[in-house]
Amino acid sequence: MPTLYVLKGTNEGTTIPLDGDKFVLGRNPDCDIVIAATSVSREHAQIIRINNRYYIEDKQSRNGTYINNQAVTTRIPLQHNDKIRICDFQAAFLDPPPPSSSTGDYLSGEEVPESISTVEAMLSNGSSNLLQTQPAEKLRHLLEISSNLNKTLHLDALMPKMVDSLFQLFRQADRCFIIQAEEGTNRLLPRVVRTRRPHEEATARPSKTIVRKCLESSQAFLSDDASHDERIQLSQSVVDFRIRSVMCVPLCTPDGKAFGVIQLDTQDRGKKFTQEDLKLLLGVANQAAIAMENARLHEEAVQRERLRRDLELATRVQSSFLPSSLPQVPGYGFYACYQPAQAVGGDYYGFIPLPQGRWAVAVGDVAGKGVSAALLMAKLSSDMRFCFLTEPDPAQALGKLNNQLYPFTSTMDRFVTLAVIVLDPMQHTATLVSAGHPSPLLMRCGSTSLQEAVPKATAGLPLGMVEDCTYDSCQLQLQAGDNLFLFSDGVPDALDGGNNPFSLTGIQRVVQEAGAVSVAVLGERIIKAVAQHASGRDAHDDITLVCLGRTI
Repeated sequence: MPTLYVLKGTNEGTTIPLDGDKFVLGRNPDCDIVIAATSVSREHAQIIRINNRYYIEDKQSRNGTYINNQAVTTRIPLQHNDKIRICDFQAAFLDPPPPSSSTGDYLSGEEVPESISTVEAMLSNGSSNLLQTQPAEKLRHLLEISSNLNKTLHLDALMPKMVDSLFQLFRQADRCFIIQAEEGTNRLLPRVVRTRRPHEEATARPSKTIVRKCLESSQAFLSDDASHDERIQLSQSVVDFRIRSVMCVPLCTPDGKAFGVIQLDTQDRGKKFTQEDLKLLLGVANQAAIAMENARLHEEAVQRERLRRDLELATRVQSSFLPSSLPQVPGYGFYACYQPAQAVGGDYYGFIPLPQGRWAVAVGDVAGKGVSAALLMAKLSSDMRFCFLTEPDPAQALGKLNNQLYPFTSTMDRFVTLAVIVLDPMQHTATLVSAGHPSPLLMRCGSTSLQEAVPKATAGLPLGMVEDCTYDSCQLQLQAGDNLFLFSDGVPDALDGGNNPFSLTGIQRVVQEAGAVSVAVLGERIIKAVAQHASGRDAHDDITLVCLGRTI
């Protein structure tokens, strides 16, 4: 009767008879074979019998079902010694065929001889058969390797110890290599190079021909004498290093793709590796590959956490460049809102106190997003303060700022747009300058319509595009109840689910519906309206809004 032998997971080491027509595997207690793990679907897969043949099929599970490391996408017939893997659960389908006397030199994951499947299961589970068939010393080294691999995520320190154990396990071996293939290239990167004669390690080289053959096929390779093996082209390394018997086994990801190899070879014709040696080395490689994959995932998690902390710090640093409070100016009200699209952004706003009680109110936008835009924004913040404090004329100050930023920008992908209002609360005037930025909007007292405060003829080029660029200014007389709105293009360009922008019409609509309210209330309602418009979509650009108004 066919059976399932549990190699790993729930009820490890038990045998389950398949004496029915259907067996459901999953975490649901009602399943025929219960796998108690949250990563397993409630009804994950099923084994069915049709005309005395057994098949396995996946039941649209979250994490998939695998046979011999191949994903199950259709109904697949089961053969003796097929390995079933569901998340961390592993089992072997046992339906012994008539005895076979032939084995090959290549060991494939798709056509697995009975002996290799049995040995791999033994290595994974430490069954009594392994104790009976292997010398005690080999068993000790195998267990030592397995134990060490399960104890650490720092493989750079562990791998040399593993190689030392391999030399004890395979006493005929003269050299050992652990090699990884660099992702995205064809380069072979030696992780460990070890020889029995330490003085030879500096010049030791593996056979690239054998290594690449193993990597490309994801199959283990065994040769009695590489110098006379017709399956491989005789290479210079085989000749130079007198490579005789050689074993090379792949290190594979869970989906069966080889990312590295372990190669052992001899330099003595009298020392040969056997099929049994190859099976043992393949078992070690399987465990090493799992440990290396776990170490890689751990390193990625560490890198993500490090990046998260760096971004948190960058966010705090960037926030320090922005105003911590609104200006307190008798007769005037202010509002400001800044929402970066990412952890850090390229928008800028500032309130800079100037001589004679004046204030520079600015909103800028660095082309691009993320860290590079944030760095240029930080420079803009400090340089703007310097330029507007040292140059009383706003147009001249903007030209000076342009030259400060020019060496750090690019006309193609890195420049800055900026709009500045220099407010004189004593004279109730607003002097406006613009460097390629959307014009501030003016709402006069008693009106609900908006008009552009900076004529198109007055607006200049973005900062950093042309050196020694000159800028013009214009001036407004502010009456009681007049309001000015400065914003980055993230406000009108905010998109809804149908890719329709909020646009200036959206700002106009909010102003008309608000009526006679303070500038702070107007600012809050505009930001709320933008958020409602873009509900359900991630922000694609930084959003900045600054409002100022003369109170009634």
